[in-house]
Amino acid sequence: MADDIYDRIRSLIASGTYLGGDVLPESELATRLGVSRTPVREAMRRLQAEGIIRREAHRRAVVVEIDPGELLHIFTARAALEPIAVGMAAQKIDPAFLAELCELHDRMDDAIHAAQPDRRGYRELNAKFHRAIWAQGGNSFFAELVNSVARKPVVSPTFNHWTVAELTRSNRQHGEIIDALTIGDAEWAEAAMRAHLLSSRATFRRVGIECHLDAGKREWLFPESRADAAAQAEDDPIPAETEKPD
Repeated sequence: MADDIYDRIRSLIASGTYLGGDVLPESELATRLGVSRTPVREAMRRLQAEGIIRREAHRRAVVVEIDPGELLHIFTARAALEPIAVGMAAQKIDPAFLAELCELHDRMDDAIHAAQPDRRGYRELNAKFHRAIWAQGGNSFFAELVNSVARKPVVSPTFNHWTVAELTRSNRQHGEIIDALTIGDAEWAEAAMRAHLLSSRATFRRVGIECHLDAGKREWLFPESRADAAAQAEDDPIPAETEKPD
């Protein structure tokens, strides 16, 4: 039973039911899975050993954030693959497909401009938008290839640290992709998709630089940023014993 419970909890994390930073209450998981807390606790120890969850104050379990370096590589690969996918889709346009993309685009706008931006909702709609494009091309092998790259990490990337302006820009780029598909311009759609994914990669780079600090020192986790960090440190040193706020 322990292996089964482990696999089921891991699948919940991989599917995005639980995202990076989410708390995983043992009692909630036991109820969801219809088991006692004992096998859940055993599975959580295994997930912690694998670095998928961590223990925080009061021993609560939290899903770790995705490794930022891996995330940049994933978006680099997606920027190479997804333009091909959208180019395939541009050859098979139909009204139902365009209507689906437009609806998702509108719902993402609603999520962004809610009183409190719904970043989890935006993430789910964004994933549906891209999956619809992969599927429309009609090549199931290629769609699965793109999906395997986009879903490679166990923990799904989130939009938790994106600003409203960055979310707005992202969805505006979705709109440009729709515009290109509407007139069947494959080259424009491919260029728009590549620009969209490279823009997203840049935003995740910004998030990683700003959010990952280690005991007051700038810990630049992206290799391409380390040279810049070293140069800046000479002009903007940070005391070694600076503490993080509680």
